[in-house]
Amino acid sequence: MKSLVVFYSRTGNTKIVAEALAGALGADIESIVSDTQGKGMGRLVLQTLFKTRTRIDAPKNDASLYDLVVIGTPVWARNVSGPVRTYLAQNKSKFKTVAFFCTYGGSGSEKALNTMEKLCGRPVAGKLDVLESDIKSTAYAADVKHFAAKILESQH
Repeated sequence: MKSLVVFYSRTGNTKIVAEALAGALGADIESIVSDTQGKGMGRLVLQTLFKTRTRIDAPKNDASLYDLVVIGTPVWARNVSGPVRTYLAQNKSKFKTVAFFCTYGGSGSEKALNTMEKLCGRPVAGKLDVLESDIKSTAYAADVKHFAAKILESQH
C-alpha cells in the first residue's frame, strides 16, 4: 500500500509525530507550506477561530496517487489549523483512504479530529491525538506504532 503523511507544523511537534508515522508506515512525507510561516500566533488563532483558509503552496505529492493519506495538524483554539483546513478543502476529492492525527497542549483534540473528518466528508481509517508533553517525553512513540498498525490492518 502506497502511503503519504501530510502535516503542518509551526513549533515542530506535529513534524516529530509525522516523521514517526511516516517511518512506521513506510510512507512518503510532505510538509504543508503556508503563508502563516513566521507569523505571530495571534493572526493564526484568528484565522482558526474564524475558520478561514490560508494560502498554501501547491503540494509536491499528488494525493490521488496514494492508497492512504494521513494528515496531521496542531490544535489551535480547539480547532484545525488554517493550513490543514485549506489542504483538506483543496484535496479531499483525491483521497482513497484517509486518517488524521493532531498534536495539542491542553484540549480540543477530539473537536479538531472530528472537524477534519467533517471537512473531508468521508469516514476515516483512524484518528490519533498526541499531547505535547508526550512528545517531549517520547511517550508518543508507542501510540504512533499502534496507530500505524491499526491503519495498515484496516486496509487488508
